[in-house]
Amino acid sequence: MSTEAKSPLETALTALLVPLAQAMVAHGVTIGTATEALKLALLTAADQTSDGKLSDSRASLLTGIHRKDVKRLRNLKEDAPAKRNCSAAALVISYWATAPEYQDSDGEPRILGRKGGETGVGFDDLVRRARVDMAPGTVLETLIEQNIVEQGEAGDLRLLSHAFLPSGGGAEQVAAYEATLSAHLTVATQNLLAEPGALRHFDRAVRYSHLSAESVDALNRFSSDRAQVLLQEINALARDMQDGDHGSDHDGRFVIGTYILPSLLKTRDEHREEDE
Repeated sequence: MSTEAKSPLETALTALLVPLAQAMVAHGVTIGTATEALKLALLTAADQTSDGKLSDSRASLLTGIHRKDVKRLRNLKEDAPAKRNCSAAALVISYWATAPEYQDSDGEPRILGRKGGETGVGFDDLVRRARVDMAPGTVLETLIEQNIVEQGEAGDLRLLSHAFLPSGGGAEQVAAYEATLSAHLTVATQNLLAEPGALRHFDRAVRYSHLSAESVDALNRFSSDRAQVLLQEINALARDMQDGDHGSDHDGRFVIGTYILPSLLKTRDEHREEDE
């Protein structure tokens, strides 16, 4: 039995993976599928951090993945239509919620028809305005299925939410889950690996415990309201900037997100203390 002390990251690994494992169990993802995904992630990370093209043998040495698996994994092709639907829908919502020509006199998203006409722009115009490379009908179907857009009897379309928050545990919801968590985890990882004195990304959290249920509820409502206002302001600013940058050779990416955890589950150690 090894008496070598674990590294801090090894110690933290289980805690970091537990929320992901909960989603895996809920969606029927077993150890075999998880192992395959982990192999692919390790190989991708090794390739991304290599100065040049990494040979199969070198990749195997760095990751512990068998060389035959390395070769097989490198020949896999990714197919993620749900991710594309998610990105397109989010962009269309952003324009509908912030672009001046899609606002009514009260500054709220206008009710749209499918086609533009004497009454102004329509949903199809909106999709073209957002420069989404998908058929307007496909985007509309996604938004209606996720209860983000409501279609009236006369065909008029009403935006119900300023954010793409898919429901139902389907592919779009998983794609949104991936996009949100991968961005935050990338920020935290880059900060962890940054050299001393190097620029670090903004990543902050406020944590309090021993609060009453009433205090937790009040903080949750206050934080949700303030965060929503901030995100909507940044959304409008980013859309204006993207419109100004269109047509130029730019490939910069910007992501901001917020999260709120209004109550904490008991840890395994806390459960153990109660059992004792």
